Amino acid sequence: MFKHLITIFIILLLANISTAYGKVRGSSITDSLPSKILDEERGLLIHLPNNYYQNTELNYPVLYLLDGQRNLNHAAGTLDLLNQDSKSQEMIIIAIKNTHRTRDLTPTYDESYNEWGISGGADNFLDFIEQELIPYVNNNYRTNSFKILSGHSFGGLLAVYALQSRPQLFQAHFAFSPSLWWHDKVIFKEAEHFLANTLELNSYLYLNLGNESGDMLSAFEQYTQLLKTHTPKGFSYNSDIDKNETHGTSALIGQTLAYRYLEVSLQCPEEVISQGLSAIKQFYKIQSEKYGYQIKPSYGAIRQAGYMALDKKDITNAIKIFELNVKNYPYKADGYDRLAYGFEASGQLNKALEMMNIAIKKSMSENVENNSMKTHQANLLALIKEKMDKV
Repeated sequence: MFKHLITIFIILLLANISTAYGKVRGSSITDSLPSKILDEERGLLIHLPNNYYQNTELNYPVLYLLDGQRNLNHAAGTLDLLNQDSKSQEMIIIAIKNTHRTRDLTPTYDESYNEWGISGGADNFLDFIEQELIPYVNNNYRTNSFKILSGHSFGGLLAVYALQSRPQLFQAHFAFSPSLWWHDKVIFKEAEHFLANTLELNSYLYLNLGNESGDMLSAFEQYTQLLKTHTPKGFSYNSDIDKNETHGTSALIGQTLAYRYLEVSLQCPEEVISQGLSAIKQFYKIQSEKYGYQIKPSYGAIRQAGYMALDKKDITNAIKIFELNVKNYPYKADGYDRLAYGFEASGQLNKALEMMNIAIKKSMSENVENNSMKTHQANLLALIKEKMDKV
Protein backbone atom coordinates (compact mmCIF):
# COMPACT_ATOMS: atom_id res chain seq x y z
CA MET A 1 0.00 0.00 0.00
CA PHE A 2 2.79 2.39 0.99
CA LYS A 3 4.69 1.67 -2.27
CA HIS A 4 1.48 2.26 -4.22
CA LEU A 5 1.01 5.67 -2.58
CA ILE A 6 4.65 6.58 -3.31
CA THR A 7 4.13 5.66 -6.96
CA ILE A 8 1.06 7.89 -7.19
CA PHE A 9 2.95 10.73 -5.50
CA ILE A 10 5.83 10.48 -7.97
CA ILE A 11 3.44 10.47 -10.94
CA LEU A 12 1.68 13.58 -9.63
CA LEU A 13 5.01 15.25 -8.96
CA LEU A 14 6.28 14.55 -12.48
CA ALA A 15 3.02 15.81 -13.93
CA ASN A 16 3.57 19.17 -12.27
CA ILE A 17 7.23 19.63 -13.15
CA SER A 18 7.73 22.61 -15.44
CA THR A 19 8.81 22.30 -19.03
CA ALA A 20 12.40 23.27 -18.07
CA TYR A 21 14.98 20.56 -18.63
CA GLY A 22 17.12 19.40 -15.72
CA LYS A 23 20.43 20.75 -16.96
CA VAL A 24 22.44 23.92 -17.00
CA ARG A 25 20.92 26.06 -19.72
CA GLY A 26 23.04 27.40 -22.53
CA SER A 27 25.55 25.77 -24.88
CA SER A 28 28.93 24.25 -24.08
CA ILE A 29 31.70 24.23 -26.67
CA THR A 30 35.18 22.72 -26.68
CA ASP A 31 37.70 24.97 -28.39
CA SER A 32 41.44 25.53 -28.52
CA LEU A 33 43.90 28.23 -29.45
CA PRO A 34 47.50 27.81 -30.72
CA SER A 35 49.64 30.23 -28.74
CA LYS A 36 52.91 31.62 -30.02
CA ILE A 37 53.52 33.32 -26.69
CA LEU A 38 53.15 30.10 -24.66
CA ASP A 39 54.46 27.90 -27.49
CA GLU A 40 51.61 25.42 -27.08
CA GLU A 41 48.03 24.63 -28.03
CA ARG A 42 45.79 25.91 -25.25
CA GLY A 43 42.51 24.11 -24.63
CA LEU A 44 39.35 26.09 -23.88
CA LEU A 45 35.97 25.10 -22.47
CA ILE A 46 33.36 27.66 -23.45
CA HIS A 47 29.87 28.12 -22.07
CA LEU A 48 27.49 30.39 -23.97
CA PRO A 49 24.46 32.02 -22.29
CA ASN A 50 21.02 30.46 -22.52
CA ASN A 51 19.75 33.14 -24.89
CA TYR A 52 22.90 33.43 -27.00
CA TYR A 53 21.26 32.04 -30.15
CA GLN A 54 17.85 33.60 -29.52
CA ASN A 55 18.90 37.24 -29.43
CA THR A 56 21.68 37.58 -31.99
CA GLU A 57 21.96 41.34 -31.53
CA LEU A 58 23.03 41.06 -27.88
CA ASN A 59 26.72 41.14 -26.90
CA TYR A 60 27.87 39.70 -23.58
CA PRO A 61 30.44 40.25 -20.83
CA VAL A 62 33.12 37.57 -20.68
CA LEU A 63 34.26 35.67 -17.61
CA TYR A 64 37.79 34.29 -18.07
CA LEU A 65 37.92 31.32 -15.71
CA LEU A 66 41.21 29.85 -14.50
CA ASP A 67 41.59 26.14 -13.63
CA GLY A 68 38.94 25.64 -16.29
CA GLN A 69 38.40 21.90 -15.98
CA ARG A 70 37.82 22.12 -12.23
CA ASN A 71 35.67 25.21 -12.09
CA LEU A 72 33.51 25.39 -15.22
CA ASN A 73 30.56 23.25 -14.12
CA HIS A 74 29.88 25.01 -10.84
CA ALA A 75 30.62 28.47 -12.29
CA ALA A 76 28.20 27.93 -15.21
CA GLY A 77 25.51 26.27 -13.10
CA THR A 78 25.57 28.97 -10.44
CA LEU A 79 25.46 31.71 -13.05
CA ASP A 80 22.48 30.07 -14.78
CA LEU A 81 20.50 29.90 -11.54
CA LEU A 82 21.29 33.54 -10.70
CA ASN A 83 20.34 34.60 -14.24
CA GLN A 84 16.90 33.07 -13.76
CA ASP A 85 16.43 35.13 -10.59
CA SER A 86 17.86 38.36 -12.12
CA LYS A 87 20.71 38.28 -9.58
CA SER A 88 23.46 38.35 -12.21
CA GLN A 89 23.83 39.26 -15.84
CA GLU A 90 24.32 36.65 -18.53
CA MET A 91 27.94 36.07 -19.51
CA ILE A 92 30.11 34.06 -21.83
CA ILE A 93 32.44 31.85 -19.79
CA ILE A 94 35.87 31.07 -21.23
CA ALA A 95 37.37 28.33 -19.05
CA ILE A 96 41.11 28.00 -19.67
CA LYS A 97 42.56 24.51 -19.31
CA ASN A 98 45.79 24.14 -17.38
CA THR A 99 49.06 22.94 -18.88
CA HIS A 100 51.74 24.30 -16.50
CA ARG A 101 49.69 25.71 -13.64
CA THR A 102 52.44 26.92 -11.32
CA ARG A 103 54.33 28.46 -14.23
CA ASP A 104 51.33 30.41 -15.51
CA LEU A 105 49.73 31.62 -12.28
CA THR A 106 52.66 32.85 -10.18
CA PRO A 107 54.29 36.27 -10.71
CA THR A 108 57.87 35.40 -9.63
CA TYR A 109 60.25 32.45 -9.72
CA ASP A 110 60.74 30.74 -6.36
CA GLU A 111 63.08 27.77 -6.51
CA SER A 112 61.82 26.41 -3.20
CA TYR A 113 58.60 25.40 -4.94
CA ASN A 114 60.16 23.65 -7.92
CA GLU A 115 58.44 20.40 -6.93
CA TRP A 116 55.21 22.07 -8.07
CA GLY A 117 56.73 23.03 -11.41
CA ILE A 118 58.72 26.00 -12.65
CA SER A 119 57.17 29.26 -11.43
CA GLY A 120 57.17 32.93 -12.37
CA GLY A 121 55.36 33.00 -15.72
CA ALA A 122 52.37 35.17 -14.81
CA ASP A 123 53.37 38.09 -17.03
CA ASN A 124 53.84 35.78 -19.99
CA PHE A 125 50.48 34.15 -19.32
CA LEU A 126 48.78 37.55 -19.07
CA ASP A 127 50.43 38.45 -22.39
CA PHE A 128 48.77 35.34 -23.83
CA ILE A 129 45.39 36.37 -22.45
CA GLU A 130 45.70 39.99 -23.54
CA GLN A 131 47.32 39.59 -26.96
CA GLU A 132 45.98 36.23 -28.16
CA LEU A 133 43.04 34.89 -26.17
CA ILE A 134 40.92 38.04 -25.79
CA PRO A 135 41.25 39.01 -29.50
CA TYR A 136 40.36 35.42 -30.45
CA VAL A 137 37.26 35.42 -28.23
CA ASN A 138 36.19 38.87 -29.47
CA ASN A 139 36.51 37.73 -33.09
CA ASN A 140 34.60 34.48 -32.66
CA TYR A 141 31.93 35.26 -30.07
CA ARG A 142 29.56 38.15 -29.42
CA THR A 143 31.30 40.02 -26.65
CA ASN A 144 31.21 43.49 -25.17
CA SER A 145 34.18 45.14 -23.48
CA PHE A 146 33.39 44.05 -19.89
CA LYS A 147 35.81 41.30 -18.85
CA ILE A 148 36.20 39.40 -15.58
CA LEU A 149 39.13 37.26 -14.41
CA SER A 150 38.22 34.56 -11.89
CA GLY A 151 40.71 32.34 -10.09
CA HIS A 152 41.21 30.16 -7.02
CA SER A 153 44.39 29.74 -4.90
CA PHE A 154 47.25 30.43 -7.36
CA GLY A 155 44.50 31.58 -9.76
CA GLY A 156 43.32 34.04 -7.12
CA LEU A 157 46.90 35.27 -6.79
CA LEU A 158 46.97 35.88 -10.55
CA ALA A 159 43.64 37.75 -10.41
CA VAL A 160 45.01 40.14 -7.78
CA TYR A 161 48.31 40.47 -9.64
CA ALA A 162 46.46 41.28 -12.86
CA LEU A 163 44.52 44.02 -11.07
CA GLN A 164 47.66 45.85 -10.00
CA SER A 165 49.89 45.07 -12.99
CA ARG A 166 47.31 45.57 -15.79
CA PRO A 167 44.43 47.47 -14.17
CA GLN A 168 42.68 48.25 -17.47
CA LEU A 169 42.69 44.69 -18.82
CA PHE A 170 39.75 43.43 -16.74
CA GLN A 171 36.85 45.34 -15.24
CA ALA A 172 36.33 42.84 -12.42
CA HIS A 173 38.50 40.32 -10.58
CA PHE A 174 37.40 37.34 -8.46
CA ALA A 175 40.06 35.89 -6.13
CA PHE A 176 39.05 32.85 -4.04
CA SER A 177 41.52 31.85 -1.29
CA PRO A 178 44.25 33.77 -3.14
CA SER A 179 47.81 32.63 -2.41
CA LEU A 180 48.98 36.12 -1.50
CA TRP A 181 51.71 34.56 0.66
CA TRP A 182 53.60 33.52 -2.48
CA HIS A 183 57.39 34.10 -2.41
CA ASP A 184 57.47 35.93 0.92
CA LYS A 185 54.41 38.01 0.00
CA VAL A 186 56.21 39.48 -3.00
CA ILE A 187 52.95 40.88 -4.37
CA PHE A 188 52.82 43.45 -1.57
CA LYS A 189 55.92 45.22 -2.92
CA GLU A 190 53.75 46.74 -5.64
CA ALA A 191 50.28 46.48 -4.08
CA GLU A 192 50.52 49.41 -1.67
CA HIS A 193 52.18 51.68 -4.24
CA PHE A 194 49.53 50.82 -6.81
CA LEU A 195 46.56 51.39 -4.53
CA ALA A 196 47.97 54.54 -2.93
CA ASN A 197 48.90 56.19 -6.24
CA THR A 198 45.90 55.23 -8.39
CA LEU A 199 43.42 58.11 -8.22
CA GLU A 200 40.64 56.48 -10.28
CA LEU A 201 39.98 52.84 -11.09
CA ASN A 202 36.72 51.66 -12.68
CA SER A 203 37.00 48.11 -11.44
CA TYR A 204 35.56 45.64 -8.93
CA LEU A 205 37.34 43.04 -6.78
CA TYR A 206 35.91 40.16 -4.77
CA LEU A 207 38.13 38.02 -2.56
CA ASN A 208 37.43 35.41 0.08
CA LEU A 209 39.04 32.85 2.33
CA GLY A 210 37.92 29.60 3.94
CA ASN A 211 38.87 28.19 7.34
CA GLU A 212 42.55 28.77 6.59
CA SER A 213 45.32 29.92 8.86
CA GLY A 214 49.02 30.71 8.87
CA ASP A 215 50.45 32.64 5.92
CA MET A 216 47.21 32.29 3.95
CA LEU A 217 45.27 34.13 6.64
CA SER A 218 47.89 36.73 7.53
CA ALA A 219 48.46 37.68 3.87
CA PHE A 220 44.70 37.91 3.27
CA GLU A 221 44.24 40.16 6.30
CA GLN A 222 47.18 42.32 5.25
CA TYR A 223 45.76 42.78 1.76
CA THR A 224 42.23 43.59 2.93
CA GLN A 225 43.70 46.17 5.29
CA LEU A 226 45.43 47.76 2.29
CA LEU A 227 42.06 47.93 0.51
CA LYS A 228 40.51 49.67 3.51
CA THR A 229 43.35 52.18 3.64
CA HIS A 230 43.55 52.95 -0.09
CA THR A 231 40.39 52.86 -2.21
CA PRO A 232 40.68 54.70 -5.56
CA LYS A 233 37.67 56.57 -6.91
CA GLY A 234 35.37 54.26 -8.88
CA PHE A 235 36.86 51.12 -7.32
CA SER A 236 34.75 48.83 -5.15
CA TYR A 237 35.42 45.51 -3.45
CA ASN A 238 33.98 42.90 -1.11
CA SER A 239 35.85 40.42 1.06
CA ASP A 240 34.65 37.46 3.12
CA ILE A 241 36.11 34.88 5.48
CA ASP A 242 33.84 31.84 5.72
CA LYS A 243 34.93 29.39 8.39
CA ASN A 244 32.44 26.83 7.09
CA GLU A 245 34.47 26.43 3.88
CA THR A 246 37.86 24.89 3.25
CA HIS A 247 40.57 26.01 0.87
CA GLY A 248 39.17 23.54 -1.65
CA THR A 249 35.56 24.75 -1.45
CA SER A 250 36.03 28.51 -1.08
CA ALA A 251 35.65 28.95 -4.85
CA LEU A 252 32.25 27.22 -4.79
CA ILE A 253 30.65 29.62 -2.33
CA GLY A 254 32.80 32.52 -3.52
CA GLN A 255 31.72 32.32 -7.13
CA THR A 256 28.09 32.71 -6.06
CA LEU A 257 28.82 35.72 -3.88
CA ALA A 258 31.12 37.32 -6.43
CA TYR A 259 28.45 37.18 -9.14
CA ARG A 260 25.90 38.74 -6.80
CA TYR A 261 28.16 41.43 -5.37
CA LEU A 262 29.32 42.40 -8.85
CA GLU A 263 25.72 42.73 -10.00
CA VAL A 264 24.94 44.96 -7.01
CA SER A 265 27.96 47.13 -7.80
CA LEU A 266 26.70 47.66 -11.36
CA GLN A 267 22.98 47.90 -10.65
CA CYS A 268 20.86 51.00 -10.67
CA PRO A 269 20.23 52.10 -7.05
CA GLU A 270 16.67 51.92 -5.76
CA GLU A 271 16.57 55.67 -5.13
CA VAL A 272 17.26 56.18 -8.85
CA ILE A 273 14.66 53.58 -9.88
CA SER A 274 12.04 55.35 -7.76
CA GLN A 275 12.54 58.47 -9.88
CA GLY A 276 11.31 56.69 -13.00
CA LEU A 277 12.47 55.84 -16.51
CA SER A 278 14.34 59.05 -17.27
CA ALA A 279 16.52 58.70 -14.19
CA ILE A 280 17.17 55.02 -14.94
CA LYS A 281 18.20 55.77 -18.51
CA GLN A 282 20.51 58.55 -17.32
CA PHE A 283 22.16 56.17 -14.84
CA TYR A 284 22.92 53.63 -17.57
CA LYS A 285 24.15 56.35 -19.89
CA ILE A 286 26.75 57.20 -17.26
CA GLN A 287 27.56 53.50 -16.81
CA SER A 288 28.07 53.19 -20.57
CA GLU A 289 30.51 56.09 -20.55
CA LYS A 290 32.31 54.62 -17.54
CA TYR A 291 32.88 51.18 -19.08
CA GLY A 292 33.18 52.18 -22.72
CA TYR A 293 30.27 50.30 -24.30
CA GLN A 294 26.52 50.73 -24.63
CA ILE A 295 24.74 49.34 -21.57
CA LYS A 296 20.98 48.94 -21.78
CA PRO A 297 18.88 49.55 -18.66
CA SER A 298 18.91 46.27 -16.78
CA TYR A 299 15.89 44.01 -16.88
CA GLY A 300 15.62 43.99 -13.08
CA ALA A 301 15.73 47.77 -12.74
CA ILE A 302 13.00 48.29 -15.33
CA ARG A 303 10.84 45.55 -13.85
CA GLN A 304 11.14 47.11 -10.39
CA ALA A 305 10.17 50.50 -11.80
CA GLY A 306 7.11 48.87 -13.34
CA TYR A 307 6.12 47.37 -9.99
CA MET A 308 6.49 50.77 -8.35
CA ALA A 309 4.18 52.31 -10.94
CA LEU A 310 1.61 49.55 -10.36
CA ASP A 311 1.75 50.12 -6.60
CA LYS A 312 1.00 53.82 -7.21
CA LYS A 313 -1.94 52.84 -9.45
CA ASP A 314 -0.15 54.57 -12.34
CA ILE A 315 -1.26 51.81 -14.70
CA THR A 316 -0.58 53.58 -18.00
CA ASN A 317 3.02 54.29 -17.00
CA ALA A 318 3.47 50.76 -15.67
CA ILE A 319 2.45 49.32 -19.04
CA LYS A 320 4.84 51.67 -20.79
CA ILE A 321 7.69 50.55 -18.50
CA PHE A 322 6.96 46.82 -18.93
CA GLU A 323 6.77 47.32 -22.71
CA LEU A 324 10.33 48.70 -22.61
CA ASN A 325 11.55 45.47 -21.03
CA VAL A 326 9.80 43.43 -23.71
CA LYS A 327 11.45 45.59 -26.37
CA ASN A 328 14.93 45.33 -24.82
CA TYR A 329 14.68 41.67 -23.77
CA PRO A 330 12.26 40.06 -26.26
CA TYR A 331 13.45 36.53 -25.42
CA LYS A 332 12.54 36.72 -21.70
CA ALA A 333 9.24 35.05 -20.90
CA ASP A 334 8.98 36.92 -17.62
CA GLY A 335 8.81 40.25 -19.48
CA TYR A 336 5.56 39.27 -21.21
CA ASP A 337 4.24 37.90 -17.92
CA ARG A 338 4.84 41.27 -16.21
CA LEU A 339 3.25 43.12 -19.13
CA ALA A 340 0.22 40.87 -18.82
CA TYR A 341 -0.21 42.05 -15.21
CA GLY A 342 -0.13 45.62 -16.44
CA PHE A 343 -2.84 45.04 -19.03
CA GLU A 344 -4.88 43.08 -16.48
CA ALA A 345 -4.70 45.98 -14.03
CA SER A 346 -5.99 48.31 -16.77
CA GLY A 347 -8.93 45.97 -17.50
CA GLN A 348 -7.56 44.92 -20.92
CA LEU A 349 -8.01 41.22 -20.27
CA ASN A 350 -7.71 40.04 -23.87
CA LYS A 351 -4.39 41.86 -24.27
CA ALA A 352 -3.26 40.41 -20.96
CA LEU A 353 -4.15 36.90 -22.17
CA GLU A 354 -2.29 37.53 -25.43
CA MET A 355 0.84 38.45 -23.46
CA MET A 356 0.47 35.39 -21.21
CA ASN A 357 0.22 33.11 -24.24
CA ILE A 358 3.43 34.61 -25.58
CA ALA A 359 5.09 34.27 -22.16
CA ILE A 360 4.31 30.56 -21.99
CA LYS A 361 5.56 30.02 -25.52
CA LYS A 362 8.76 31.95 -24.76
CA SER A 363 9.26 29.95 -21.57
CA MET A 364 9.53 26.77 -23.63
CA SER A 365 12.40 28.07 -25.75
CA GLU A 366 14.02 29.90 -22.83
CA ASN A 367 13.71 26.73 -20.71
CA VAL A 368 12.36 28.34 -17.54
CA GLU A 369 9.78 27.21 -14.99
CA ASN A 370 6.30 28.24 -16.16
CA ASN A 371 3.75 26.76 -13.76
CA SER A 372 2.92 30.20 -12.32
CA MET A 373 2.44 31.50 -15.87
CA LYS A 374 -0.01 28.72 -16.62
CA THR A 375 -1.92 29.54 -13.44
CA HIS A 376 -2.03 33.20 -14.48
CA GLN A 377 -3.27 32.15 -17.93
CA ALA A 378 -6.06 30.05 -16.38
CA ASN A 379 -7.07 32.93 -14.10
CA LEU A 380 -7.29 35.30 -17.06
CA LEU A 381 -9.42 32.83 -19.02
CA ALA A 382 -11.77 32.57 -16.02
CA LEU A 383 -12.00 36.37 -15.74
CA ILE A 384 -12.73 36.73 -19.47
CA LYS A 385 -15.41 34.05 -19.27
CA GLU A 386 -16.96 35.70 -16.22
CA LYS A 387 -16.99 39.03 -18.02
CA MET A 388 -18.62 37.52 -21.12
CA ASP A 389 -21.26 35.76 -19.01
CA LYS A 390 -22.33 39.09 -17.61
CA VAL A 391 -22.91 40.59 -21.06
